[in-house]
Amino acid sequence: MIVQRKFTQTKFFRALILFCFVWLLVEMTPGWLFAPVRTVMMTVTYPVQKIFSAVAFTFSDTYTFLVSIGELKDENVRLEKERLALLVTHAEYEDIKRENDELRRALDILPRDKFHLRSATIISRDIAGMGNWISIDQGRNAGIKEGMSVIVENGILIGKVVEVFPASARIMLLSNGESLVSGVSLESEAKGIVKGEYGLGLTLDMVLQKDTIKVGDTIITSGLGGDIPRGLVIGTLQNVHFSSDKLFQQATIVSPVRLDALRYVFVIQDVY
Repeated sequence: MIVQRKFTQTKFFRALILFCFVWLLVEMTPGWLFAPVRTVMMTVTYPVQKIFSAVAFTFSDTYTFLVSIGELKDENVRLEKERLALLVTHAEYEDIKRENDELRRALDILPRDKFHLRSATIISRDIAGMGNWISIDQGRNAGIKEGMSVIVENGILIGKVVEVFPASARIMLLSNGESLVSGVSLESEAKGIVKGEYGLGLTLDMVLQKDTIKVGDTIITSGLGGDIPRGLVIGTLQNVHFSSDKLFQQATIVSPVRLDALRYVFVIQDVY
């Protein structure tokens, strides 16, 4: 049966104790007394000291490196948060700048000498994507009323107010199937009715056979039969043809604006 001895009973432990005793004795006594012994001890322990010193420096460097990694991680997190905050601020600034540029450009070419206008931002659109209506952020509190015309730059008509709330209003676009506007050719004064094609486009209808209309004619509002003033641009004619009963002329109207790209509109509140 093998009996295991305790570590304190081993020769190694005893030698270690003796070494430590001699080391303390040498270190704590005057140098002149144990000078030869000190020399021998320093010579013998030099490799051990060198190893322990290297290990200590390695441990210190490793600890410093790990601490620096943690600090760098925290710094990277802070810098990333700052970068994202600056990115958001820059995006907001660019968006506001673009909005201001668009409004300034639109205001520069609006017929402000003819109309009292109220600018508005589009806040929602026809969810079916058919181009039947839009909603704006101006309503009864801003003096908006049903029947008012809604235009964009250069006096281009896009629809009229059909429903008003305290802080918003709904605009029926010209392309709505229920929209009817009296139009006239700028070139020939031929009159007709501009009808919406359920979000698909516009049609000029009910033009008398004796009147002259041709591709490229500009259609404007006639000012008859409603609150819409004369002279607002509707679009240009394409594909002129007779109606199915051959009694009237018809044509497709192409609007000069993309309704899906609009952000701002202007409500005509009064005519000078």
